[in-house]
Amino acid sequence: MRVAWIDCSAGASGDMLLGAFLSAGADRELVNAAVRAVDPSLSVTVEQTSRHQIAATKASVRVDGELHPENSAPSSPAGEQSPAAAGSEVGHGHGHDEAGHGHGHDQVGHGHGHGGGGGGPTRTWAAVRELIQGAELADAVRERALDTFARLARAEAAAHGVEPDAVHFHEVGALDAIADIVGVAAASVSLELDRIVVSTISLGGGRQVRGQHGGIPVPGPAVLHLLAEADAPVVGGTAPYEMTTPTGAALLSSLADEFGLMPPMRIQQTGVGAGGRDPIEVPNIVRVVIGESVEQPGTEVVYETNVDDLDPRIWPQVLARLMEAGAADAWLTPILMKKGRPAHTLSVLVSRPNAEVVRAVILAETSAIGLREFDIRKHAADREFASVDVDGQRIHVKIARYGGQVVNVQPEYDDVVAAASVLKRPVKNVLAKAIAAGHDLWS
Repeated sequence: MRVAWIDCSAGASGDMLLGAFLSAGADRELVNAAVRAVDPSLSVTVEQTSRHQIAATKASVRVDGELHPENSAPSSPAGEQSPAAAGSEVGHGHGHDEAGHGHGHDQVGHGHGHGGGGGGPTRTWAAVRELIQGAELADAVRERALDTFARLARAEAAAHGVEPDAVHFHEVGALDAIADIVGVAAASVSLELDRIVVSTISLGGGRQVRGQHGGIPVPGPAVLHLLAEADAPVVGGTAPYEMTTPTGAALLSSLADEFGLMPPMRIQQTGVGAGGRDPIEVPNIVRVVIGESVEQPGTEVVYETNVDDLDPRIWPQVLARLMEAGAADAWLTPILMKKGRPAHTLSVLVSRPNAEVVRAVILAETSAIGLREFDIRKHAADREFASVDVDGQRIHVKIARYGGQVVNVQPEYDDVVAAASVLKRPVKNVLAKAIAAGHDLWS
């Protein structure tokens, strides 16, 4: 499985993510083709730079071949915003300088005449959606871009107290966001990733960014809404500016299959994307690490829950459903709860890939309203399967080896019962013969 880990310890913005994916080997021609398919005036260029002496790739947006106005904005000192740079992306002031520029909170409106940039031209979310839907894009790219923009529109609508379709993107900010969002969607698809894990996301804080409607607290409301909706782990950080932009948060929310530490992998590619500034607090970069996943042998999950109010006749069906859902094992332990109530502890052993499905089955099929989760390490003997003949009846057997030696032979019980029924003999006698026949295979 091809897996990517996105390191957002210094936050994230659209241009930083795009630069990181391109640096990691994403197809630049495919990215530009996708961006131009949505708006022929747009293109993406890259240049090599550094942040805190770490080599990085800076992605920039061009309109009709000219550097996007926001990309030409001067960098400001760390923690300050250049007035010349204010006003670009949907939403908020951005210490990262999305696509190389600072951002004021004047790019979202919620009605005619309330667009950003002092009343400049706007594009509604519906108009942006129509552009993407009508563009000649690969299905996976279109779906990712639409999902990201939909998240962004919902967040901005929640921040302003309006409906998503009432959100207006300032024209300049809309072009920038289109290039970043469609570009990242195309870049991630070109890398043929099976799973994307995103780190804890640094948000910044400690100051008010200026916007059309006055000071905006950091982190901004749209960023908080986006990451809350995605159930993403976040940290404030010590940098006195916005480290994660709304576009960055929307992209991370859409890209992430899960959040956490770098998963076990054999590293194949890495990429570093730079933001517009080079502040003193942290290197203004996003890192992408791509490789082939390495499963941790024997690492599984145990879910437990205590239940005292479920009809006991239901338990056999619960256990059966759990096994169908991919559990390695499931069992009940009788317990005595508070006030002397008889109850059961349901325990389920499951591999990490099947954990979410099994968790859903527990909550749907039982009366439990919460679960305990434990990571465990399982040591298992090597297993193989064979069949033996007991008086003309075929019975499958499981053979366990440890250290190269056969340590256990166990017939499939259902086969034993079926054979005993045909032979009209006690099950215990057929079971003993099957075990002996299994050992004879390896003696």
